[in-house]
Amino acid sequence: MVFHSHTLKRGTGRLFKAMIMLGMAGMVMLLAACGGSSPPTTTPRATTLRLVTSPAQTNKDLFVPYFNTNQGGAYGAQGLLYEPLYFTNLYNGETQPWLATSYKYSDDLTKLTFTLRSGVKWNDGKDLTSADVKFTFDLMKQHPALDQTGVMSLIKSVDAPDPSTVVFTLQHASSTALFRIGDQVYIVPQHIWSTISGDPAKFPNDKNPVGTGPYKLTSFSPDLITYDANPDYWGTKPAVKKVQIPSVKDNATAITQMIEGKLDWMGGGWSPDLDAQFNQKDPQHNHTWFAASNTVMLYLNLQKAPFNNLSVRKAISAAINRAQLPQGVAKYAAVANPTGVIIPTLNSWIAPQYQNMGFESGQDKVDSYMQQAGFKKGSDGFYQDASGKTFSMTVDVVHGWTDWEQDVHFIVDDLNKAGIKATTRAQADFTPYFDALSGGKYDAAVSWTNSGPTPWYAYQALLSSANSAPQGKAVVGTNFQRWDASTSKGFSNQTDQLLTQYEKTDDVNAQKQALAGIQQIMVEQLPAIPLTVNVYWDEFSTRNWVGWPDANNPYDSGAPYNMPDAANVILHLKPAS
Repeated sequence: MVFHSHTLKRGTGRLFKAMIMLGMAGMVMLLAACGGSSPPTTTPRATTLRLVTSPAQTNKDLFVPYFNTNQGGAYGAQGLLYEPLYFTNLYNGETQPWLATSYKYSDDLTKLTFTLRSGVKWNDGKDLTSADVKFTFDLMKQHPALDQTGVMSLIKSVDAPDPSTVVFTLQHASSTALFRIGDQVYIVPQHIWSTISGDPAKFPNDKNPVGTGPYKLTSFSPDLITYDANPDYWGTKPAVKKVQIPSVKDNATAITQMIEGKLDWMGGGWSPDLDAQFNQKDPQHNHTWFAASNTVMLYLNLQKAPFNNLSVRKAISAAINRAQLPQGVAKYAAVANPTGVIIPTLNSWIAPQYQNMGFESGQDKVDSYMQQAGFKKGSDGFYQDASGKTFSMTVDVVHGWTDWEQDVHFIVDDLNKAGIKATTRAQADFTPYFDALSGGKYDAAVSWTNSGPTPWYAYQALLSSANSAPQGKAVVGTNFQRWDASTSKGFSNQTDQLLTQYEKTDDVNAQKQALAGIQQIMVEQLPAIPLTVNVYWDEFSTRNWVGWPDANNPYDSGAPYNMPDAANVILHLKPAS
């Protein structure tokens, strides 16, 4: 399953994204049929990079950088057209300057000051100044729909004391502000966006959008977005002179085009069976890198009984045989850690007592927990409540997200065998699925968590009560289960306190102590049920372009659907010799 972070991207409050799934069985059959053909012999493209992130979806016409592609934004608005102040490598947590050259926290972590890079111009020739940065954040305050990452809850005020200095005064001490402010917000030009009439969230911005980024929008159609290099870009001039994002009709076509050399880069779910058709077909040029990205959860709607009963949650978790998950990608992903911390990337953040911990499982555990919750089995073998009503639940997934569909099939089968009556609800596409999760109109669902340089960012999106919402209203982040004071029997207060405790210090040992407390809540209270580890799906060819990140050169996490990560990768690419 593909996680768009950007967003997901990346430890933001929104996701996914929008996941990209491949129809594994059909693709394997298709590719096997042409397995004996030779590697492509096309002439290397000297100027154009072609990539695809979401097969079976047409390109979106909303070049508003406040929205990632999961939220309806056009690909490239974030990263290629508009840029952040700072960049954080999600693989190793290292930061690097972008539109700002430096940052400084106040001693009490309540102020964050950026010094802007000199000589940066918008692509219409006007200078970038601190007024643009202030305007970008003030616009989110004025139009909350633009604040898709929830960053404004952190910010008390933004000041621009001089053209090259921006000062963020925070609502409270926060060591997380650099990532949340610097990495996840894309700066827009005041002289353009202040003239927009109407709601800026609905401004298509598809006619010569003005950004600071390395590319300019050349053309848009639902079938193809084309960007050309910005000749006046402030940074190193990109070797990739043209970026094209075609709309590919389905996943099998995308993989076929990768093998034929018609695409250079894609992000999608992968099966070990495809290695022989892609990597081994042309091992000199065809490569993959699947670094761990986030933890896949089984979300239970805590505003619905009996999911608000801890014993029921424990029974559901104990019924699942995680050893058979994930289907199709077990070579690249693994069973999750019960804390939900991304493994192995963030292993050092797991408290010692949970490092090698497994999950409770077995019918005896299920029976014990269900009985504690007041359920008993009926004559049909399914658990009933005290009134004799059979407890039943549906598990949501998107039709076509093949690995998750297979996982849900096994989960539902496990639940039924254990006496918990369960069915699958395969949503037709991403929109109804995400609407059900974010609006609380579901029983259970398999979905992602956010990424970030430490586990705090996933925990904040997942567990902060500020991200919850009443049923029927959209949550922020990934608090799909609605972990708050009304559902957690007081534990959400502890979670909030521990999240704040982490924020108030930049001492790693103190931060680990706070996260250990959250891990205890994850393990003992099961606000969401960890299943498996997701990865950054990153398939690329060196036939036309070299310089891709990989395990030997992890300057980036690699996936084309993350921004500003993908822009960072593109700027590292050089033509193949």
